[in-house]
Amino acid sequence: MKPEVKSRLIYLLLNSALLITLYYLVARIFPYIPAVYLAVGGGLALYYVIYNRGMTGKGVTPEMLPDTMTDAEKEAWIADRAERVKKSSWVLLLLIPIILTLTVDTVVIYLIPMLVS
Repeated sequence: MKPEVKSRLIYLLLNSALLITLYYLVARIFPYIPAVYLAVGGGLALYYVIYNRGMTGKGVTPEMLPDTMTDAEKEAWIADRAERVKKSSWVLLLLIPIILTLTVDTVVIYLIPMLVS
């Protein structure tokens, strides 16, 4: 495993553990924490999609771009897309743990009681 991938995995695991712990600790004194997590998660997801321009350029080659663009513009567009994905990767390190936290809470509230009864 590449060191960069390993460090992202460690950040994901640490963020997941931290956000799940924080969620259940804060939920005892602030009952609206699910709404906060939903709002923050939704905001981060919107930011990620808008910043990456709807993720429309994945796998695009210069031949796929319009003929009205010069070769330099095509290369610049592809490089800009790759740079945007790289710059916004930090969002996923927060968004995935938030989604995981809400999934764990849903399982604890709904699925486990259904299986037990």
